[in-house]
Amino acid sequence: MRRLVPLTVLLLALSACGADHPAGTSASDPTPVTATPSATGELPPGCEPPPDAAEGDSWICVRTGDGGPDAEAANRERLAAQARESPGWSDEDAQRADEERLRQVAEQDDALVASGALPADRGPLLVRTDFSDQGRWDALLTTVDTPTAEGFRPSLSTIEQQRWNGASVSDVAAAAPPHVLVVVADATTFATPALPLLVAEREDDGVQEQRVVARALASVVDDLSTHTKDWEEFAAGADADGVFRGSP
Repeated sequence: MRRLVPLTVLLLALSACGADHPAGTSASDPTPVTATPSATGELPPGCEPPPDAAEGDSWICVRTGDGGPDAEAANRERLAAQARESPGWSDEDAQRADEERLRQVAEQDDALVASGALPADRGPLLVRTDFSDQGRWDALLTTVDTPTAEGFRPSLSTIEQQRWNGASVSDVAAAAPPHVLVVVADATTFATPALPLLVAEREDDGVQEQRVVARALASVVDDLSTHTKDWEEFAAGADADGVFRGSP
């Protein structure tokens, strides 16, 4: 599984005092922040101390940030910079933290594949169910990751594993937690130049779905995630073939 762009904010406190091998997070593209309680005892939102933190300790909160072609190098540089600013940390500590984070992500992904479930804590998911054309898949990722004229990109966690090869939207929706948006890249997607993806969500009374071209995906994911628009509005705005190509 690899990240396309960041999705939810996932925070994990890393002890910076008395820790020889700091642990990492399960989120990609981390932006580290030093956390020290203020005079009022308040901490940055979502940043909690590690269980073994002592009074006066500082620790590292790692959260997701914007991705990009140089994201991996930027991640390492930010970790290294944070290490240099944090007492007791070195560049090697930052490197180990980054490697541990990636290892934990891989372990979680392997466990999910074995269970046949899709993750509940990574926001909207882009699931590849057709592996017949790597070039078309790469073109899709490029299109989806290209900001719109307004500067929007969909926040998606990419699922790219052979277990889902040939899976139907019903299979994917059944494996996803309720109320998690799932974007399916299937054979129909790659058969058309506009790359129409199938956006679906499992609700209490069934599965909602709408075919959306890749360049219009950002607005659809954002509007559905924030409840700015509902499924009926996108269906009403679709063309005669049932594909939503963006608002006029």
